[in-house]
Formats: sequence, structure tokens, C-alpha cells
Amino acid sequence: MDQRVLLIEDLIALLRVSRPTLDRWIREAREGKSDFPIPFSEPRRRMLWDAYAVEHWIAHRNQATLPVVSPIKSEKRQAREYIERQEQALKVLERHGLGRKSGKGGK
Repeated sequence: MDQRVLLIEDLIALLRVSRPTLDRWIREAREGKSDFPIPFSEPRRRMLWDAYAVEHWIAHRNQATLPVVSPIKSEKRQAREYIERQEQALKVLERHGLGRKSGKGGK
């Protein structure tokens, strides 16, 4: 079975967070304070994540949170930005063989 992995750069782009935020999430997960997927290391000690675990975490997190309406941004602008973030996340997932499937019969 082929296991797909994500690099730290992929997570930063996919989750749209800074490196310090990601480092804090990793630390909290290792301490048992968070359900963020814990990375594993390859022989050269580079952190890797199981892409399926990250996809599951994102789906669970999206169900638990609602979009926050900013009084400064219009609802239309917020909706457009939300769609752009979702499309960017899907591109990263598709690059690793996850997410939407293209072609006949794909949904």
C-alpha cells in the first residue's frame, strides 16, 4: 500500500498558517493537548505527515467551526476569500492524490 505524505511546506500552504503556529500545534499534539496529526520522520529526520490523517483532521475541524463574519469585510468578499482558500487547499491535496477527482464520473 502506497502511503502519501505531506511536507511541512505543504501543511503551511494548505492550512494557511505560519511556521510558529504549526510548531505550536505539533508541540501541543505531542503533549496530548490537541488532536492535530503528529508527524513522523524519514531517515534524514525531516518531518512528514500522513496525508490521510491531515485530510481527516481538516474535515473534522471544518465541521466544528463556522466562518467568522468580520464587521470590516463584506459578506460577499468573505465568501470569495473562503472559496479561494478552499480551492488552494484542494490543489495541495490533489497534488498528493487526494481531494476531488477529475475526469468522467469523478466528484
